[in-house]
Parts: sequence; C-alpha cells; structure tokens
Amino acid sequence: MNLKDLEGKEIVIYGAGHVGQKFYRTLRMYGMEKQVICFAVTGQAGEEAWAEGVPVKCIHDIFIGSNTLVCLAVHETLRDEMAGIVRQITGQYIWIYPYLYDLMFGKPESVNREIRISEILKTCRNDARLAVRLAAVEQYNGKNSYGYDYYIRAQMMHCTEYTAEQRLEQFKRLMADWEKHGYQREYPLSLNRGYEVIDGNHRLSLAAYHRLDTILCNIYPTQITLVDIHGQEPVMPGAVLIQHGFTQEDMERLDKLQRKYIDIYGE
Repeated sequence: MNLKDLEGKEIVIYGAGHVGQKFYRTLRMYGMEKQVICFAVTGQAGEEAWAEGVPVKCIHDIFIGSNTLVCLAVHETLRDEMAGIVRQITGQYIWIYPYLYDLMFGKPESVNREIRISEILKTCRNDARLAVRLAAVEQYNGKNSYGYDYYIRAQMMHCTEYTAEQRLEQFKRLMADWEKHGYQREYPLSLNRGYEVIDGNHRLSLAAYHRLDTILCNIYPTQITLVDIHGQEPVMPGAVLIQHGFTQEDMERLDKLQRKYIDIYGE
C-alpha cells in the first residue's frame, strides 16, 4: 500500500490514539488531511470529542459511502477486535500500521541489515523505553516483582489501561515464543539513520536480555528525532515518567537496570 491508494478517498481513521494521530500527521505532511472526515472509536465519543483538530465519532454512527476507506490505526494487540467490528459495517478497510513508516519516510534504504546490539544501545541512554521493557522481561523470568506494573503504567502515558494490558499480554506471548523458538529473523527492527529505534523496542529488549550480538534492522532514510516521530510519552524520557507518577525509587530501579544491560555490551 502507498499514498496513491489513498488518493481521492474519504478516510475514516479508526483509532484516535497514538497510532491514529501519527497516521493523521503523516497525511497532513503530504497535504491529504482534508480527506480525513473523522477519527472513529468503538464506544460513544461525546459531542465535543476531537483529536488533531478533527472530530471523533463512534464507528457505528459514521456513514460509510462507496468512496470511504476505514483505516485501522492501531497496534496488533487491538487489530483483530477492531477488524471484527468494522467488517460488520463495511469491507472497505485496511490495517494501516504495517505501512505507516513507509508512508512517513519512504521505503527503507537498507533492508535486513545486521546491526550490532551495542550500536543500538548507544541511542538508549536518555529514555526509559528499553528499561521499562527489560523490567517486564525480568519479571517474566522471576527476577523482580514490579516489571509488569512499570510496563503498564508507562504504556498508559499514551494509551488506555485496557490497551496497555493487552500490549503486556502480547509481550508475554513474544517472551514465551523467544523462550521456545529463539530469535525469529523475519521481524527486523525499524531504525532511523542514527540507529534510534523507530519500531521494535520489545524485540530489542529481548535481544539484549538473551545477549544477542546482532539483530536484523531496516534503516529508514530519515534523521527525524524520535520525539518528533512519536511524541514525548512513547519515548519515555525520565522527566515525563516522573510527571506521570513514577517515584524516585522507580527511576533508580529503571536507571540501574538500563545501565546494567548497556554495561554488558561494553558501552
């Protein structure tokens, strides 16, 4: 799928959260924002609900015409549930997430490239994305009692509690899969030219936990900062975690955990 597939369409963005708003900003970047008639959510949105200056409506209250395309703008955790809902209304839908970064940046300039884990970890010093995920991995392996709580609280900075809990369950399934089958090479990380992780932090945390030397990556032709791509909350700088209720003890645990793995790789 590419932008030409969206030209001339009336677009409903089903999902008004992090992914949906990032998709809308991508359309705006290409002057296509006027094609978006609304964001959609499953429950009642309320008369004054807006996102990115666009009205938010219940999916069941939206007229789907012959030229309307519903774009499911959610992570994999909610895809099947929302696809089941939209299929009852229309067959004119697409799950947008797998194409999102290609739409934002163009095709990767390097595909399935082996990158040393140590090189990627150099970019993780100023945020807690890696530490929050490693805390969950360590609890899964019986090494702490707080990792799941940290993970859910951190995810809730940019999604609902339900979505955060669903993402944790998906992460646990990924942990179990690694435990049983090891590293699956068909799922590369997405990096920018500075080796910052655009997508794939869960896989990176497992690669670090299991002491992999390298991991496959797709490199996108951009040096746009992670904050500009995702916003502050998903990048998880320490100051933002504190604003959202993480205590000094919490931050010390996360800092210690992050430094432990960075030190293992000699950085």
